[in-house]
Amino acid sequence: MPSAVPPPVSPPRPTRLALLLYPGCMPGGLFAVADMVRAANLRAQRTLYELVWAGVDLQPVPTWQGPGLQPAVTLAAAAADVVLVPGLWLSSASDLQRPLQQLTPLVRALQQLPAATRLWSYCAGVVPVAASGRLHGEAATATWWLREALHTHFPRVDWRFDEAVVQGQSVLTAAGAHGYVPLMQQALAAQLAPAELRDLQNLLMLPRPAAVHPRFAGLELTALADDNLRRAWMLVQRTAAAELRLAALAHTLHVSPRTLARRVRAQTGLAAAQGMRHIKLRQVADALCETRQPRKRIAEDLGFASEASLIRAFRQVTGMTPMAYRIAHA
Repeated sequence: MPSAVPPPVSPPRPTRLALLLYPGCMPGGLFAVADMVRAANLRAQRTLYELVWAGVDLQPVPTWQGPGLQPAVTLAAAAADVVLVPGLWLSSASDLQRPLQQLTPLVRALQQLPAATRLWSYCAGVVPVAASGRLHGEAATATWWLREALHTHFPRVDWRFDEAVVQGQSVLTAAGAHGYVPLMQQALAAQLAPAELRDLQNLLMLPRPAAVHPRFAGLELTALADDNLRRAWMLVQRTAAAELRLAALAHTLHVSPRTLARRVRAQTGLAAAQGMRHIKLRQVADALCETRQPRKRIAEDLGFASEASLIRAFRQVTGMTPMAYRIAHA
């Protein structure tokens, strides 16, 4: 008997992505994401995302130092799988109540979205998302200079400001005004084949320049082409410095320590132990520049054995004491 011909496999349904317009939002990221999505659809030769421009209502939206933009549909009627909440212009971290009062309709609209709707946001656009309660119990990041204010206003969020992009259960957040770049890198990595993603990274998703100590150069997640190595770096960031072990990290990633060490060396030029240490010290450097926390508190938060061990390791790598680094770079 002739063998049965299997039925054709239907391509997965496109993800409906709502680009959210709200007063004071920075529209540049929305246009950039629209370009990335269109390029991804073309490169994949199928529709990965359907785009729709949405607003709380259908009134023209005054954006920050940009044009007034007209939503095509209300957020409630968008039937979106994902809503992208773009960056919000804030001039100060000292008072979040005023902008949140002005954005009350937006916060209410986010609260009324179905629980299954995923939210993506970056920079200070994470503020109204947090105010909506959609980040309660979730891991998230945001723009670095809001670090202390967000800890104070939204203590129920698992803030991870040392990470450029954080994937929670139903929320994807990224840090910085250009946070849509690592955010879309994370999102598209789940949709595209590695070669397709590489093409988009080379053509569109360029990492933003950052002034960092030369010893920390090349450690940014956006600079790593290896997905497993990006995951390893995030695990290192979340692990106490005194508890870092190559064997344990390799086991979590389901690779051998030798394979992981080889990948670290190929991508960064560092030995694996060196790379892990540099990541923790990069977190120290960020905390020194972005907060007024004392060294002892930083050592405790990042899991160093003691303040003295942090100072010793930091000086060995940078040639500077933490205090001197803070004075020079904060």
